[in-house]
Amino acid sequence: MGSRARRMRTIGAWILLAASVIGWPLSALTVAKDEPQFVLGLSWLAITLTCVDLLTSSQVHEEQGEQQDGTSKR
Repeated sequence: MGSRARRMRTIGAWILLAASVIGWPLSALTVAKDEPQFVLGLSWLAITLTCVDLLTSSQVHEEQGEQQDGTSKR
């Protein structure tokens, strides 16, 4: 996987994390007003934690790719 693709994956993970943080209160105030807030909160917490996990793994892959690219160029 090229460095550009790894970087795009990390950017995509940041976008998903931002969307989940914004979507949580927005959905609680608009679309899911009638839903139990505890259950809604747990669902959004799971989504947010998955986005954080994806971001972390993307950053690790990006760093490992940079190290491999630097090693292979020597």
